[in-house]
Amino acid sequence: MKPRRANRGRAAISAFTLIELMVVMGLMMIIIAVGVPRMVQGNRTPLGESLNAVMEACAAARRQAILSGSTAKVTIRGAEEGTGFIISAGSGGGRPKVANIEDSNSDLDGFLDETPKPTLKPSGGIGFNGRIHDEVAIHFISVNFNDPLDEDQVEVKFYTNGTSDEFTIGMRHEYGDQVLRFVQLDSVTGLAYIKTEYEILQY
Repeated sequence: MKPRRANRGRAAISAFTLIELMVVMGLMMIIIAVGVPRMVQGNRTPLGESLNAVMEACAAARRQAILSGSTAKVTIRGAEEGTGFIISAGSGGGRPKVANIEDSNSDLDGFLDETPKPTLKPSGGIGFNGRIHDEVAIHFISVNFNDPLDEDQVEVKFYTNGTSDEFTIGMRHEYGDQVLRFVQLDSVTGLAYIKTEYEILQY
């Protein structure tokens, strides 16, 4: 009885040739070349830029609060020219300050100070200044479950342990696709997320 030989034709059919692999790689490169710029440009819309400004401000304030060891805040206020909103993030402390007169006189001759000097906490770095686009309207805002939409200035605090106030802001491009998008903070982690109206309603 003769042993059965492997069918070489069937094995060759089941494998990819070098030409087929090159064609697939070429198609993937075309898709990436077309898709990535469109994805980047999608964030350059007025609504996309405004959402990014809020996200960056929240991230900067959280970082400053943790690094400086003091409360930081995000501030949203109307622009001076009357259109649009200014959003900024600033640290609540971390700079060295003279505590009292004895500390300021400690470098004089004959002055003995046995108390140990406190170590200065590092500053959280520079703040963030951004802008909510003139064509983007704020339709909803909540800080600690209160509605400060009618106030001149809204403040959201970030704390040294990484937590934050409860904060949700909903914005819409009035002259664009009229889609309502939200930035919501997870108050436990202080991290911001972009959400749709459906996701907010489910929350």
